[in-house]
Amino acid sequence: MINFDITILYQFANFLILLVLLNFLLFKPILGVIKKRGDAIHSLTERVEKAKQNAKDFERQYDEAAHEKKKPIFESKDAALSEANVGAMKIIEKARLELTNELAKIKSEIEIEGKRVYETLRADVDRLSGDVAEKILKRSLQ
Repeated sequence: MINFDITILYQFANFLILLVLLNFLLFKPILGVIKKRGDAIHSLTERVEKAKQNAKDFERQYDEAAHEKKKPIFESKDAALSEANVGAMKIIEKARLELTNELAKIKSEIEIEGKRVYETLRADVDRLSGDVAEKILKRSLQ
């Protein structure tokens, strides 16, 4: 059993003094250092988040600026392509018209040549038919 004499009071007083001394000399400084570290980590985390946000903002601004600077280039490219397509269509249409005219010219030449050959052959039909008849009959028809 526990005896309640004066030594327990001394031990209790020593314990309280030790708690107060440990609180001031050990716990508070360590908790202060831990709090400073926590604050530093929190501060660094906030700075990192701000830096990330700034990087995203800069990236967005860069993309917008690049898009704005490229916009006239794309517009001039589109205009040049459109102009080239119009020019190509004009050239194709001109070539098509020239080919149509050339085709009509060739057809008329063929028709004229055909008529000339027909007339030449028509004139030679009598002579050729006489020659054929002489060869078939093997004698002269005149």
